[in-house]
Amino acid sequence: MCLEGHIRLVDKGSYDRLYLCHEYNEKKRCSECGSLDTKKNGFIYSRIFTLRGSVKRRTQRYYCHECGTSFTHFGKDRRKKTSDDLKQKVVFDYVRSKSSLQDIRRRYGVSRSAILNWLHSISTTRDLGIRIDASRCSGIIEIDGKELKVKGKKRTVFLSIDAKTKQPLTLMVCEGENKESAEQFLKNLKNLYPREIRGIVSDFGRGKCFLGVVKKVLPHVPHQICLVHFNRYVWLFIPRTKRSKFYLRNQLLKYLIKNVVKSSTREESLFWLEKVNHFKPFFRASYHKRFIRSINKNYDALTKFFDYDFLNTNTNIVENMIRQLERKLKNLDGFKSDKNLDCFLNFWFKCYHENNSY
Repeated sequence: MCLEGHIRLVDKGSYDRLYLCHEYNEKKRCSECGSLDTKKNGFIYSRIFTLRGSVKRRTQRYYCHECGTSFTHFGKDRRKKTSDDLKQKVVFDYVRSKSSLQDIRRRYGVSRSAILNWLHSISTTRDLGIRIDASRCSGIIEIDGKELKVKGKKRTVFLSIDAKTKQPLTLMVCEGENKESAEQFLKNLKNLYPREIRGIVSDFGRGKCFLGVVKKVLPHVPHQICLVHFNRYVWLFIPRTKRSKFYLRNQLLKYLIKNVVKSSTREESLFWLEKVNHFKPFFRASYHKRFIRSINKNYDALTKFFDYDFLNTNTNIVENMIRQLERKLKNLDGFKSDKNLDCFLNFWFKCYHENNSY
């Protein structure tokens, strides 16, 4: 009885039109004026490139009585020549594999410009936002920068990763590795990180840009300098050849610096630092004086792990992520614009984040 009362409230003519629209004729709303006064108007026969190859396709065409527009379910004057599955397959193969742009072009039979256009369209329509898992955040973060080139112009990409769980965190592309760009990168990291930051591990950065910036943006967070990078600088810039007239002094300075940063306790480290300063008049070369000034000035940042034993003494984890990026960039044909660089890096970082989210 109740059901019949509800049925009588609906006008039979409007009910028939609604039933006819959605059940029988499957009318489409006009993409121009939004009217439902449309009709089927033949088919468009074409071929579309898919993962199975070239496939015949028949697309229904519609006509609007209100504005006289002819359209399909893709929209007005829009015909898909390539399936979305093939586009995603090509883009993922280009970003994840070690194949170059030329290899991908030959493999799938598409142009290089089409691959770059698909990369841009997918990266803008696909949700590439990185969602940091708070349960996998230890609070210890490693940061580093990688230099790239776009048509001969230098660009720098900053990367950050969790030092304990190896979860990629943030990425930022800027014009150069300097204090201004490093400060902006750390501010973005601070805003996006879901937990309290307990420590930062990095190298000095180009022009020692990380030292003052970390202290400015994160004043109460301990900052540990990578000892592997520091020792590498020592071995690189202090001559090792026996032909040098300071050969014995070079060996002694290396030995003293190594003991300063690799001691087991702070007391032992201070003992060797005192030895360095005691023998300071003995080291007369300009590079001797430069490293002695450096070890004294940056002693706190180099030995922060004595006070905070949870800090890493190297940046191996973020360096590994950069090596993965370098392996991919080595086989690419370069970037023709900043837009292509941003699209590729964002897509690559998203894929890397998904692969390491376990």
